[in-house]
Amino acid sequence: MRTVRGGLLVGIAAGALLIGSPAKAQADKAITFDIPAQSLTGALREVARQGGLEFSAPADPLRGRQSGRLTGRHTIEDAARLLLAGTKLTAQITDGALIVQDTTAAARNDATGNGENELVITGTRLKSAPSASPMLQLDGDQIKLAGQTDLGQAIRSVPQNFGGGQNPGVGWGASGINNQNIDSSSTANLRGLGGDATLTLLNGHRLSYGSFVQAVDLGAIPLAAVERMDIVADGASAIYGSDAVGGVVNIVLKQGYDGASVAATLGGATNGGDFQQQYSAVGGKDWGSGSLIAAYGHQSNSAIYSGDRSYTDYMPDKNTLYPRTVQNSAVIALRQGVARDVEMLLDATYSRRNSFMSYVTDYGLAYEERPAVTSYSVTPSLRAGLAPGWKLTLSGTYGQSKSQYDEQAFQDGAIDYRSWGHYLNKLVNVEGYASGSLKGIAARPIDLVIGAGYRYNSYSYAPSGVPLDAGSVNSYYGFAEAALPLVAPEDGNRLAHRLILNGAIRYENYLGMASVAVPKLGLIYGPNRAFDLKASWGRSFKAPTLSQQFQQREAYLYSAGLLGGSAFPAGSTVLIDYGGSVDLKPEKAETWSATLDIHPPALDRFRASVSYFHVTYLDRIVQPVSGAALFNALSDPAYAAFVAYDPSSEQLQRIISAASKYYDYSGGTGLSQTIAILYDRYVNAARQSVQGIDLSAQYEIALKGLSSLTVSGNASWLWSKQKTSDDAGEIVLAGTIFNPPRLRARGSAIWTDQKWTFAAYLNHSGGLEDNRITPSLKIASQTTLDLSARFALPDSQPVLGGLTLQLSAQNVSNKRPPYARPSGGYSYYVNYDSTNFSPVGRFVSLTISKDW
Repeated sequence: MRTVRGGLLVGIAAGALLIGSPAKAQADKAITFDIPAQSLTGALREVARQGGLEFSAPADPLRGRQSGRLTGRHTIEDAARLLLAGTKLTAQITDGALIVQDTTAAARNDATGNGENELVITGTRLKSAPSASPMLQLDGDQIKLAGQTDLGQAIRSVPQNFGGGQNPGVGWGASGINNQNIDSSSTANLRGLGGDATLTLLNGHRLSYGSFVQAVDLGAIPLAAVERMDIVADGASAIYGSDAVGGVVNIVLKQGYDGASVAATLGGATNGGDFQQQYSAVGGKDWGSGSLIAAYGHQSNSAIYSGDRSYTDYMPDKNTLYPRTVQNSAVIALRQGVARDVEMLLDATYSRRNSFMSYVTDYGLAYEERPAVTSYSVTPSLRAGLAPGWKLTLSGTYGQSKSQYDEQAFQDGAIDYRSWGHYLNKLVNVEGYASGSLKGIAARPIDLVIGAGYRYNSYSYAPSGVPLDAGSVNSYYGFAEAALPLVAPEDGNRLAHRLILNGAIRYENYLGMASVAVPKLGLIYGPNRAFDLKASWGRSFKAPTLSQQFQQREAYLYSAGLLGGSAFPAGSTVLIDYGGSVDLKPEKAETWSATLDIHPPALDRFRASVSYFHVTYLDRIVQPVSGAALFNALSDPAYAAFVAYDPSSEQLQRIISAASKYYDYSGGTGLSQTIAILYDRYVNAARQSVQGIDLSAQYEIALKGLSSLTVSGNASWLWSKQKTSDDAGEIVLAGTIFNPPRLRARGSAIWTDQKWTFAAYLNHSGGLEDNRITPSLKIASQTTLDLSARFALPDSQPVLGGLTLQLSAQNVSNKRPPYARPSGGYSYYVNYDSTNFSPVGRFVSLTISKDW
């Protein structure tokens, strides 16, 4: 495969050398148009398509606008100007694309001397070069249309994302230390590589990690402020640094928003529980030289208890299947030109969420947990012109997330103990880079970015308010990225529509740990206007999480029978050495992808993409035996490398002496009959491989009048496996319980006219294998249907103009999660895979909103 891949890239590059010189640009030539009345976005896209150009436009200013019929011979720019007449939008052709921008934004850029509309681009720091990595976009308005009330719900509906990790609804018994619902956060988890292997950004900059996992809470950003969410499911460490092994999720805030909107949503599960209230307000003002947007969101929901669902009525009463939460969040984005060549920016966020969860055992012990998480971030930035075509960007971020926990245990109704404390994460990031074009070296300008930065992360765990586990890491880094356009669409070349080579490299020095240098290469080759071939290859890395390094060391003594030992004398015990390790080194990965983008001019408004991806993940940091796997630690040969039999008394005492806490759960036997040590501290031991195919398609069909129908689909096939040591056998991950399914898919059909919108969504999650027992059992697949209807009055209506009513229903047929035996057979664990399936069932909501 490596030879074939290399031959393909070399062959395409060699073909570029045979391409003739550029032909005369087509931008000024008149074209005969006959474009029917339709949405303004659709008409502009059709003008760009007939001119052989890419198309870019802001979503908000175009939303809901309709065009008249366009006929006659016009240049591309003149045709666009005719369509945009009467709006505050302008159009121009730049770098082979028809760019539509808000005139208020353009006025601001003129005042600062930038001369262009600053767009947030994900997957590259280059402003004019597309990325060779495959990317998905979730539009903020489309998220709302689907009945999703926060970004956590949105990301969990994406087939490339896995619902395991730090997410609400993940319950007791889910295997793996990271599969825990600590404070009802929602984290992205692309390819199932873990929330700590997906980098989450806001407007391209970092946010603070949360709780004890190295992941960012998507739910802390109010949906009302979100323009879109970009998802790059490809390694991007060469561009963004650590954590981007599985990919990048970038939350892009509304830009150039001028107006106000309020909204209220009420909804609930028809079987009981999860009654939701959501209220939001967003306002924005653009005054030419600057702009401001501010948004606030309040959301609360009641808990779902085991007694609310017939399939969990075997559980002790008052076990929560889904937590009760109350959240308030806000975001501010400010832009202001302070001189002709200088612009200042500020992004700030705040969120506070309180939750409640209860777990009741069948032996009289009940737990009540009341976590609260408070997070905020502030990112001031400055952009300044350096020279014609060059710009300097400086930014600094300070962020903090404090997850407080408060757990009380009750024995037969009387309080047994209380545990409280907090996890505190802090981020300081300072970065600067210059971007521009180098001219005269090649036939076309080479787009270039070069920069450097400093990042500081700290973590502390403070039970009872007293810091116990604490640590920090400092890193200095430098990076560069370049793109060389060899052929552009306006060249009219018969052998290629476009050909772009790009590359990036990043060096990071983690003080006291390691230094890492990672490259990334990309190629985009469009033989004609009908399709593009894209290929990317790169290396990525992830620094150890601070909890993996500094988590306190503990020792546990258990019965050998509990850990799967069956051939030992009665009373035999096993000592478990558990905790973090400061000797961990960064994880490394090699990633590559190949993508075919299809957009044939003959098939109007059709887009499709198919991608093959492959990730080889080395030095994977694991807790060798975690979660339900602990019950098979002595019987499963996959864990043999971490078990040492016949330990000496000196070895046992050395582990206990080094531990901050020692727990004896042997039932009185103690160390006298300890037959083995299980070394279960974090280690760089695993090798993981992930590969698969992504397929997406969208077709917009213009119907009679001003109506249209858009049909789209997104599917991901996944194969993944892992070795916990060189001597161990491979463990299949994808398609097994508490791991991503082999197949996930989501399709939609949306019909809309000027007032009404009807949408249907079909969601499929493939079946799983329950390999916790031998022989393994099959867990059924699940397919659910969501429906939504929206009625919107045009802005031109007096008084009620801008009023929108929306009714949504998710999981219309009220399907329950497919059955899976509770972990360990315990009656206080759920009987389904809570990382892949939800207990909510049918959920119905009504939303009322008003725009001004």
